[in-house]
Amino acid sequence: MKAAVLGENGVEVRDLPKPNPKPNEVLIRVHASSLNRADLLVASGVQHGPVGGVGARIGLECAGEVEAVGSEVTGFKAGDRVMGSAPGGFAQYVVTDAGRVHRIPANNMTYEQAACFPVALQTMHNAVITAGRLKRGEAMLMQGASAGVGLMGMQIGKLMGASLVIGTSTNPAAPGAAERIRLRPRARLFRPDVARSG
Repeated sequence: MKAAVLGENGVEVRDLPKPNPKPNEVLIRVHASSLNRADLLVASGVQHGPVGGVGARIGLECAGEVEAVGSEVTGFKAGDRVMGSAPGGFAQYVVTDAGRVHRIPANNMTYEQAACFPVALQTMHNAVITAGRLKRGEAMLMQGASAGVGLMGMQIGKLMGASLVIGTSTNPAAPGAAERIRLRPRARLFRPDVARSG
């Protein structure tokens, strides 16, 4: 199979063996992959978590069809349309833990659209719902809602019926900065409404 790998002189397309899923993994035949900031870092030689250096496979997420499942995997079968965070997703085939794979909604989402969801959605769902325990109608502070992960957090807040609030400071590290920040609830979701003091 073909896969994007960091070589001595940058990213290269190499022939690699087709992976086999471990008992808890899903093998995906990739139809689309998305480009994340972390992919650019790895491609430029910067380590991102356990991934980095010459030989590192590029790609954090993808969408495609299930090719095979490991012996312990339930809920997925060959032919299912799926998306998932999958290390090495810039390849014809990739394996990933079944817990990181989700079905693509039937008939209303392309592979290209689905490939953009897993990393941001899983990150923010964990931050806002699982760890943050946001309840319907509660207020939510989202700083830095300008890229994929932050915007996904705002979407999750909207779906939860949260009152979204954005706050910022000219110098958040300054003593007492937290007390100087004035926050205004947003009258309409996704309409810029940032208050800054100082």
